[in-house]
Amino acid sequence: MLMTRLGALVVLAAALPAAAQGLKGIKGADDRIEVARDQYPWSAVARLNNGKGGHCSAILVGPALAVTAAHCLWNKSTLRPMPPTSLHVVAGYARGAYLGATRVVATSVAPGWQFGQPYSPALAAHDWAVLTLAEPLGDIAGWVAIGETAAAVDSLVAVGYGQDKAHIPAAHIGCRVAGRMGAGLLTHDCDAVHGDSGAPVLVWRAGQPTLAAIHVGTFTFEGGRVLGGAVPSASFAAEARRLGALATGKAGTASTALEPDIAARVAKP
Repeated sequence: MLMTRLGALVVLAAALPAAAQGLKGIKGADDRIEVARDQYPWSAVARLNNGKGGHCSAILVGPALAVTAAHCLWNKSTLRPMPPTSLHVVAGYARGAYLGATRVVATSVAPGWQFGQPYSPALAAHDWAVLTLAEPLGDIAGWVAIGETAAAVDSLVAVGYGQDKAHIPAAHIGCRVAGRMGAGLLTHDCDAVHGDSGAPVLVWRAGQPTLAAIHVGTFTFEGGRVLGGAVPSASFAAEARRLGALATGKAGTASTALEPDIAARVAKP
């Protein structure tokens, strides 16, 4: 378990202009690679557009259900949460093409989340929201099952739409859990930057991708060590299932199979 004291700097992963923000979430060499937008489970990863020119990432967990970070719903200009209908989920997106898109009709935010409050590990542990979609986007793009929370022994795959790769899905394959902090927030060494808030942290179990956590921010610790923060799946699983998340994942009608070399990499322990 990570015991290092947290330094002063906390960086949220919501999209901001690249010129104004450094890529704090890259930990040494950049290990992210572009993945094919239509290959399952990448097809179930979505770009969440907020209608104001910004974006986050999200993951489909049912035909008409997605999970993202709660702070992605906050409008800093009005100091109010964004109306659900201003949010659009675009699945299987790359360079202007996509498998499907729909608007959000309702949001369910973590009970312990507080909009507009200073970010901290304790608050970040509640940084999740479940999105109910207007249309069954998952039928086209697929969805993943919510699985067990990631553990130190697991090989992780984090995939989202970072600020510098806002128009392609980029994945870090083979990163790891570093520890826990706050009220159960996981720390990890996956490369994830602004725009990757809400990005899925996947673990392959019995040959199938499962949602083990969602990335929510980047933390700098004393000594300069940088780690990502992720909300474990156990935190939002019950609410997502209440709203319709399914016990098994499924590829969509427009999804294709993973390339063999990528399939071998993601399944490697």
